Amino acid sequence: MEQQRRTRLSPEERRSQLLEAAVELFAERGIGEAKHADIAKRTGVSVATTFVYFPTREALIESVLDEVAARNLAIFEDVEAEGLSVPELLTALAEQAVRRAEEERAYAQVWLNWSTNFAPAIRERFIAQQTIILDKLTAILNSATDGRKREDRDDARILLAASQMLTVMKLDGVDKARRDRFTEHTIDVVLAYRGDK
Repeated sequence: MEQQRRTRLSPEERRSQLLEAAVELFAERGIGEAKHADIAKRTGVSVATTFVYFPTREALIESVLDEVAARNLAIFEDVEAEGLSVPELLTALAEQAVRRAEEERAYAQVWLNWSTNFAPAIRERFIAQQTIILDKLTAILNSATDGRKREDRDDARILLAASQMLTVMKLDGVDKARRDRFTEHTIDVVLAYRGDK
């Protein structure tokens, strides 16, 4: 019987492999519920190898959450905003969020799980990430104002909540026509209330 040779990965590739497995396991079991041994089993490495990259359970959780946050924030970078009206930009961001949920389902599931986790250290990290997203949405809404101060932060919260629901709709298999109506209605309501439409 021939033994299959394992491919030697660079430290960066190995860390990425372990992190990807951890995200999948967190999506399946919940944040922090997957252990180093589970990740080792999933990737075919020794448990000791996982501890080289994530020395503690806390380091593992932080690394997964940082990766999920980075992927989530990349939605803003992946949409070319130049030349788009505010409604067009918000629609493009919603479409990109749905694409991410489709292409990176485990990351979307961990984000949604994270948004409802109230363990103090985990919640603190989520609030920090949520603040960055709210800042970005507020800046987009501010760009549509005529100089008058409005409740941009509250409107940004409505859009963020709607984007999370849109992600849930995608993960639950709600058809595109209904998701598109939801997106259009949410944007219309927020902008009409603001007087920016």
